[in-house]
Amino acid sequence: MALALQSKLSDFTASGQENESYQQYERQLDSEIFDVLSSVRQLLIKYKMYSKSSDTPAVSGGLQQYILNKLKKKGDNENSLTQRLKALYLKDDIVKLGVEQGKTSMFDCLPVDVKLHIFSYLDAQNLCRACSVSRDWSELLWDDLLWRRRLQLDRRTWSQVSHVTNPQVYTDAASELSYKEIYLRCSPEVLALQREESSAFHQVSSVLKYFMPKKTPKAALFGPGIEGSTSLIVRRMLYENNSPFTRVALFPGQFDGFGAGMTLQLQSPTIHTFHLTVLYTATKNERDNNAGNQAENSRLSRNRMLNQQSSSQGDEEARYELLPALQQLCHTLNAFIFVVDASGSKESVAEGKTELKMMVQERWASPQVPVLVLSCIPTETSPRVPAVDVVQALDLSAFSRPWMVMNCTADTLENVEKGVRWMIEMCQRK
Repeated sequence: MALALQSKLSDFTASGQENESYQQYERQLDSEIFDVLSSVRQLLIKYKMYSKSSDTPAVSGGLQQYILNKLKKKGDNENSLTQRLKALYLKDDIVKLGVEQGKTSMFDCLPVDVKLHIFSYLDAQNLCRACSVSRDWSELLWDDLLWRRRLQLDRRTWSQVSHVTNPQVYTDAASELSYKEIYLRCSPEVLALQREESSAFHQVSSVLKYFMPKKTPKAALFGPGIEGSTSLIVRRMLYENNSPFTRVALFPGQFDGFGAGMTLQLQSPTIHTFHLTVLYTATKNERDNNAGNQAENSRLSRNRMLNQQSSSQGDEEARYELLPALQQLCHTLNAFIFVVDASGSKESVAEGKTELKMMVQERWASPQVPVLVLSCIPTETSPRVPAVDVVQALDLSAFSRPWMVMNCTADTLENVEKGVRWMIEMCQRK
């Protein structure tokens, strides 16, 4: 009927007749159009079935198939029939189809770059949890750029780095491992969680190792950190009762006065005993007089543990050699503890590289002897050079022996116990 009325209205318009009959037909046409639209709306309401527990509407019958086919079409503009049907079919203008219609969430409809940008705000632990949401998320979260960025950010906050957890080793060797695998192998948090999961095994093995006969390891404590602003660490470890270390006995020196020290006991969770000797580069008066002069050449020139060798012609760099008595001492050592002052700059840490390399040469120290580097700061509020920067400054990646860099604090001995425990474990593996 609406089409017939529209035809008659067109005839009136073409003939220019504008009388009462024309106005009557126009009103009748408006009424018919309104009735048609109302009928469609009522038909939709009739077929709609709303769930009280869900805001996803559903319709049945041929009308359902028609609307779903229209909604499946892509690339429609805002004025298309699809957009108009969305407004009628839904309570709002947002398309929300259930899983029954094969549709996904709005997040899954986002571009991959947008998804990765959102995931980049998550930490490593939450990224691993998100992998268990679905297969699509698990595949997406293996993205190398995502984990590379997370590794670059987090590794500067790690409190420890070792010869097996140094991410630079994998990248320099062009490893086939993904950045996610490298992260999970190197992160101290991940390793701690893995250790907690197998805590029962470690406790039993620790008890068994305690009853097995073993030699008490002997370690040498040296480095610029025991003579600068972090020298408090020596007094806290050896002479104060409120530290985690208990004094057991003193032992004399063996090689021209070198080698004297103290036997200490580490209590928790199992008892560990080790011998510790402290090696200074000069006497206390000499150290106090030169406290303001921290230049590398000045420290090496006054280091009484080293002898400066005569340089060959054209060799501008001075050569140093360890004293014979200290070489003999190093043959008896089972571990080295090198203390650096990490409250300065990366360049100041690098000044101790020559001293460290002279002490741990394979000519007088077995390649199995571990090196514990205590990256120390005076107080908890002091600035700190990251552990990964300490590794680069001391060129520890070039060492062919086990090593670990452990962040610690001189006044509280934070993490010193953890580092010494690692050192003892490395000594007992030999």
